[in-house]
Amino acid sequence: MEEGSVAIISLALPDNLLYELDKMVKDEGYASRSEVVRASLRSFLSKRRWLSDLKGSFLATLMFTYLKGKVNVELLNELKHEFDDVIATEVHMHLEEENCLEILVIKGKGERIKELTGRLSTLKGIEQVELMTIPLKRS
Repeated sequence: MEEGSVAIISLALPDNLLYELDKMVKDEGYASRSEVVRASLRSFLSKRRWLSDLKGSFLATLMFTYLKGKVNVELLNELKHEFDDVIATEVHMHLEEENCLEILVIKGKGERIKELTGRLSTLKGIEQVELMTIPLKRS
């Protein structure tokens, strides 16, 4: 594909995301759905590039949301146990009847944090994942 050219692709979205997308186009004055998708994709890719460069040791919070019944809780718990060497604590909160928020407080190597974040992000039923890190200074 030539630089500057635009490819047309197809995208399948659940109704709730399509509603939010259309609302954003209208409320924030975007020219089209494509503009919002491109801006969102740029942000997502930028975060992923940043995550791939995580080197050293960090304190971090990994916050994620999911709907009860949409995520395999057994797989989620297995994943958390697999990373218990870096997960210092966790908080579980019910946002609404079926909507859950979990916050993992993490301390460890960037590679391990990156692996946990990637695995969690691809777990079916996880809706949103946000990572915040603070580098640990060497003494």
